[in-house]
Amino acid sequence: MKRAICTLGALIFSAPTFSANVPWFESNTPLTQAHQNLLNGNLPAMFSSLVEVWQLEKNENLTPHLNDLFLMSLEADCGKGLDTKALPLWLKAVTVRRSDIQSPGRDAYRAVVEVNSTKELVDVSLTRWIVKSLSSDDSLISQGLSGDDDQIKYIKRYNLNSRMPMGLYRIDVTAADQTSWSSWLVIGDEKAKQTVRWASKDQWQVEKKALLNPTCPLPKLNVAVYDYVDGKYNQVWSHNYESEYPTSLDTSTIPPARYVLAVSMTHQRWQGPIIVEESQIISKTYDVSADE
Repeated sequence: MKRAICTLGALIFSAPTFSANVPWFESNTPLTQAHQNLLNGNLPAMFSSLVEVWQLEKNENLTPHLNDLFLMSLEADCGKGLDTKALPLWLKAVTVRRSDIQSPGRDAYRAVVEVNSTKELVDVSLTRWIVKSLSSDDSLISQGLSGDDDQIKYIKRYNLNSRMPMGLYRIDVTAADQTSWSSWLVIGDEKAKQTVRWASKDQWQVEKKALLNPTCPLPKLNVAVYDYVDGKYNQVWSHNYESEYPTSLDTSTIPPARYVLAVSMTHQRWQGPIIVEESQIISKTYDVSADE
């Protein structure tokens, strides 16, 4: 907490002024309210003020400051306290994932919204303030959840031309009976504390860039193998690791063939009941020979 207060003090005195004569911290604005609420530990009020700042603020020079303020709010409880409103009973889970995908000669970017619902849904959308579509290259699919006949998972996927930028977003979910739910979502811009990279032809390496937030789950490493049949990628094998990350693929149970190997590192936080994930994925073709 002492570290958070010291950092917040640095943010306060580095913030810009709003007029030539009156320092910003002597005025009563949504930004000063966000600072005050964070200092007082009132995370829902802080988040509400921060959303208002994003809605009103036109000064791009303030964006890094808003980002730092938001990231600091995550130190308390990894974002769980930012919103105390529960999901409606018919929504069981909402996850938003921002993915950076690195393959030889090509980088790709994606945003995904996953919703578990007991109602039939007709639309799931994620837009950037003010009402900007993320991409026209999108798709909505649904799939049943194994072991649960009452819930269906809906996945809205956006293929992007560049990385999903920091800022204010809106999630909207509409059911077939016209029941709806929506929420503001703030996406920050933080350098990943752990990343993956290829160390050799058939090995990868996990690099630790910074200390992890102790209030957040440990980053998850996922290793997945896909084959390519009739123009589609089919998952052959996958496993998640929360510690003791491997650095190579155990091919003993995988039939000999040419595959695509994908290794991802995912950091998770919350925004109240919403799960927010940041994923870095590296992929390449991978040959499993008969003598392995």
